[in-house]
Amino acid sequence: MDDTALMIRLLSRLRKEMNGAVVEAMQQRGVNYPLNYGVSFPTIRDIAKPYAPNHSLAQLLYKQQVRELKFAAAWVDDPQQVDAEQMRKWAEDFVYSEQVEQTVYALFRYVAPSVAGPVAMEWMESDAAMKRYAGLLTAVAVVRPESEGDWIEAVFNAADRIARGSGELEGNLARGVTSLFIKLAKTFPAYRERVQKAIVTYASTDDAALKSLASELEWQLEYL
Repeated sequence: MDDTALMIRLLSRLRKEMNGAVVEAMQQRGVNYPLNYGVSFPTIRDIAKPYAPNHSLAQLLYKQQVRELKFAAAWVDDPQQVDAEQMRKWAEDFVYSEQVEQTVYALFRYVAPSVAGPVAMEWMESDAAMKRYAGLLTAVAVVRPESEGDWIEAVFNAADRIARGSGELEGNLARGVTSLFIKLAKTFPAYRERVQKAIVTYASTDDAALKSLASELEWQLEYL
């Protein structure tokens, strides 16, 4: 069976799970896709995973302007065949936080750190908020005890710039910065001290969002 036939079969399964109430609720929140069946993430995962790993099918699915097929693509793809060009291309479609979170969770976190790490850095320096969010979450996923020191330093500094430079720190970015700082603190003792110093700095500003970030970081550090 070729990829087109597989896609039709997969789409048929997804359409049976259509939930109009979910679609309406998403639209009321301003989340609008060209085509959206309102299928839950666990259901998309369960339907898509039997088709994995299939790199060519994943590329076909992601080209479709259907919410569920794009998310299915991340579950179907073979992370060993994902390169930086594909990551950059897929990120061009990131408009909503759920796209970032599900794609990173289902696929990008399994991509080789040598590929995903540099792309995460690129995204953290992007002008696009969703790419910065993707960069933060991807960096969280690929930080390892064996990660190169220069890259870890660059990641920390990029996250710090996002925290300081976002004006009123948007919720997704705040969560991303928090997750990355906590991962660094958990993985590298020296960065726990760096995060503690950042907490003091953020807490001393007049920026309410930074103060809130400092409180969240302090609370989470206590439970490491």
